[in-house]
Amino acid sequence: MNFKEQKELENHIISVANGDREALSEIYEKFGRMIFSIAIGITERKADAEDALQETMIDIVKSAENYKLGTNPKAWILTIARHNAMDIVRKRRDHLPLDCPEAARIVVDDELPSDVLDLLSKLNEEERQLIILRIYGEMSYIEIGKIMNISVFAAQKRYQRVLKKLKDCSGGVF
Repeated sequence: MNFKEQKELENHIISVANGDREALSEIYEKFGRMIFSIAIGITERKADAEDALQETMIDIVKSAENYKLGTNPKAWILTIARHNAMDIVRKRRDHLPLDCPEAARIVVDDELPSDVLDLLSKLNEEERQLIILRIYGEMSYIEIGKIMNISVFAAQKRYQRVLKKLKDCSGGVF
């Protein structure tokens, strides 16, 4: 995201804080798909990802006045999305009986291609989030570090390890 796009997004957030719902529509148009992609990568369910997207838009409205100018607005939005998706997964796990087969492995909707889902299923939650943020979220290691609360170096090294793991799992195809 270049400087101009970042300033434009910040202006939309300020406008949302001032009650401008059209600005929220602009944010949705630019980031809705990215938020959904991150959410589905975390929740592994289309319906839950849609809920996370909706909650993220609501939280943007609620929190817009607390946004700090000059910080990274894209990372701010995607952090909200990540937290909402993780909350949905936590709530879902809390409500599943231990003897339920779904408690061990969440069933995945067929929103993503099956080969992608197969590879993602081989990763733990943090690894999946890292891949989703980097590939689908098109985020830099700096942004990923801020969102996941890790250093830039850790984000880069973990991403490299996950890519190696995916390559090993896919027989070198990845």
